[in-house]
Amino acid sequence: MKSEEDSSKDSVTVSMDPTELRTQIELQLSEVDMLQSMFPDPRELVIDDPSILCDLRDFAEGRTHMLPPHLDCVINLDVEKGQLSMSINLPHQYPAVQPTVFVRSQTLSREAQHCLNQDLLTYLKTIQEGDLCIGPVVTWLQENGGSFFEDYSETENTNETSAETKDVKFARLWIYSHHIYSKVKRKDILDLSREFDLTGFCLPGKPGIICVEGLAQNTADWWHKVRSWNWQKILCKKSEEATIPADQDLSTLRRFSHFEELGSENNIRVKNGGFHVNMGDVLRYLEDHECGYVFKDYFGISGRPT
Repeated sequence: MKSEEDSSKDSVTVSMDPTELRTQIELQLSEVDMLQSMFPDPRELVIDDPSILCDLRDFAEGRTHMLPPHLDCVINLDVEKGQLSMSINLPHQYPAVQPTVFVRSQTLSREAQHCLNQDLLTYLKTIQEGDLCIGPVVTWLQENGGSFFEDYSETENTNETSAETKDVKFARLWIYSHHIYSKVKRKDILDLSREFDLTGFCLPGKPGIICVEGLAQNTADWWHKVRSWNWQKILCKKSEEATIPADQDLSTLRRFSHFEELGSENNIRVKNGGFHVNMGDVLRYLEDHECGYVFKDYFGISGRPT
């Protein structure tokens, strides 16, 4: 069976000199070693694909010239008053370039979570360019994360009431990615979609396809976050909008009842380790949700179920 690692080793184009790139990856690995000593419990530091560490070390030490996939991981932190989960994506050029970091919590209000990530981004900008920053970010969260677990219910309710009066647009976005393999990204896509009350689906593999639908502002915020992650290629193929009549519920405009990741449980046949799907099954799924027309927007052909 073809592993996720094997499936995801696409050619990577980087502008950095190979010697300098090896230096950056050596620095990444030193930081990971430090993090593993700080978080020995595998439930605290969760690496998307641990075998990538060996591949990165082989590359850094010159045993291979094949550039491995970049590193994705999650750090689960206990802070005062709650728990935080920090998703981390390290580009190959990190620490010469900034990593992608996003923090969430099941018990943190949406407003507080937004403020936390904004403050974290501001803090990241204070770290000198080229310095390792995951360790300092962990320390910052341990010292400041607890302060965001406050009662934001009144503010959140006010914002929701304001959104109901101002945001009268419904939107459906059709996203195309070169590939979606990373377990961390797939979980983050699911979590973000639920956080923004969006329905739709994510089809992992190559190519990767995502559909999200809901309030226009929510879809815009979701897309702003997702496209900021480290992707080989991702774009919005099609955007649909409609005005929500005052006497009509948002749910009547949705084509999907919830957000899910597609696979064999949706009668979509998969092969090659689960990352290549029968496109006829995908078309059938789209047609079952009155969205068969979008198949041509993605692939340039009308297609037919098989």
